[in-house]
Amino acid sequence: MKMQMTHIGVGIAALGALAAEGKDFSREELNAMLDKLAASPEPKSVLAMMASCYVRIMPRPVGFEYVCRKCGAHTVYPKNTMQMANVLARRRDEAASLKALGLDIAVDESVLCQKCRSAEELGLPTAGTVVKRPAKDSEAKRFLWNIGEKVRIIEADYPGWYRVLPELCEAWVSAKYISETGEILGDGVNIRRSPNLDATIICSVYKVHPPMKRLPVRPGDPSDWVRVEWPHGCEGYDGSRCYNVKSRYIGDLSYDEKDFVSPSRINRLAWLINGKRVAARDDDAKILKAFLSGERTVKDRFGRDAPLKEDLERLRKLLGPGESDPLVPVEPEEVEVKVDL
Repeated sequence: MKMQMTHIGVGIAALGALAAEGKDFSREELNAMLDKLAASPEPKSVLAMMASCYVRIMPRPVGFEYVCRKCGAHTVYPKNTMQMANVLARRRDEAASLKALGLDIAVDESVLCQKCRSAEELGLPTAGTVVKRPAKDSEAKRFLWNIGEKVRIIEADYPGWYRVLPELCEAWVSAKYISETGEILGDGVNIRRSPNLDATIICSVYKVHPPMKRLPVRPGDPSDWVRVEWPHGCEGYDGSRCYNVKSRYIGDLSYDEKDFVSPSRINRLAWLINGKRVAARDDDAKILKAFLSGERTVKDRFGRDAPLKEDLERLRKLLGPGESDPLVPVEPEEVEVKVDL
């Protein structure tokens, strides 16, 4: 067990009274409440006990089909889908609970509809071409892609990075190490990018590895090598970071989604608060509920009662005047600085 700092504060009666009366908050009232929070003193602090160990359970992904509330179109998300369904349900519940407190709020979920929002409009490319390689030797050794190679972009992990796969998901294994049904015949068998011993090794697999899918032989294929499906997540793969590629290495982008829809759309869900669109964050509902209820503290991610005043800037972004957030988040440009020694 660890000792954690917990803050104790008294609720602001003047602010909480509005919510207790079931009043709908106007923009002027919200601005006045924000100013009161800014002028309030910091609450006193005492020590409290908190558990220090956790167990994380990973859900198994299942299919998720989004039905647009505006146009009725169906959009199918085949990957990362349980998380998407959970996030959407949580955002809707959060909006409903905040609306009950008198806040004019709704979830802008139009980004989830492939018909209402195209991939190009959302800045979600689904294919591209490698235009450069890392200059540093340490990065280049882990970079499996060649200039001019076509890749599929399956999602954006975070600003400045894509998660990519080869456009043609295939690799090669020596014919003497694979059976006719795809079982691996040996331990530490290398799977390579092309049919020769000098080609880049994708991973090393073992007899216990699930059978690999053999692909049809094409004219010109060497007889001593077998073309197989790209081994996603195979055990022993030491270059998994190469799936994550910096955006500056991928160019000639394509936005043709076809049957695949990027799960990174879920990261573009937004709040509509008094008509202003603000990109949603995980802690928004928590701090908004505390603020509208007249509280001075809010639980942080460690379970600590932290001063709500620390979230004043975010509250002003959500509730104060100003322009709506752009549909596509603006990513900071990566600038290379050269220093003369």
